Amino acid sequence: MWIGTTVMLFFAFGLLFLVLFYQNYFIKMKRKEAELLLQSSLESEKKERIRIAADLHDGVSGDLNAIRNYLSVLQRGEKDEEKQELFAEIKEGIEAALENTRQVSYKLMPPLLELAGFKVALEDYFGRLTTNSKIAFEFVCNTEAPDFSNEIAYELFRVVQELTTNMIKYGGVTHCLVLLSSPEAEYSLEIIDNGIPFDFYTSLKTSKGSGLKNISSRLKVIGAQMKQKENPKGNHYIITLKR
Repeated sequence: MWIGTTVMLFFAFGLLFLVLFYQNYFIKMKRKEAELLLQSSLESEKKERIRIAADLHDGVSGDLNAIRNYLSVLQRGEKDEEKQELFAEIKEGIEAALENTRQVSYKLMPPLLELAGFKVALEDYFGRLTTNSKIAFEFVCNTEAPDFSNEIAYELFRVVQELTTNMIKYGGVTHCLVLLSSPEAEYSLEIIDNGIPFDFYTSLKTSKGSGLKNISSRLKVIGAQMKQKENPKGNHYIITLKR
């Protein structure tokens, strides 16, 4: 009797162990599958951005430049003042279209990111933002240029783009300090602004848009962590990434 009970208990615990083991294994596999799908999705997005940026730069910009050059030839041979003014207005419109195309192409895939690295690309990006948005973006790097892989550099740059785009649209920001440093065995990227306080993680739970979710997904893919420090006069984000 006692032996039979012991054997039954043994089989019962064994069965329970197997159920728990396979359940845990199934959860891990589903999590791994989700991570692979996310990584694949972000990689596909990157390739599509590169393709569209190249098409805009080589195709649309090239066509607009050709039209501008042809217009200049016509303008030089035209004696009528009214037509000269018309040509000048058309040329001005083409110049504006060229600049808009360059801006869109740059936002899709900053060329400096792969050519010169993350630090130089950020310096150029914040310089452009300061000029175009009239917001003072200040970038300080207290470390050597980080040796990020192309994947990490791209995803981290896109996170910075998302955060700065949000603060420009909704934050009422006039000054933003971005500090890149490397304490101990990690890189730290701090973004501090003087805009309207915004609780990132509370908003992430209720947001119906894709912007905040994209930030969270990109950080997860490259193994980075982001925390938000309390700042009554603005926002303070700290992104950390192991070296």
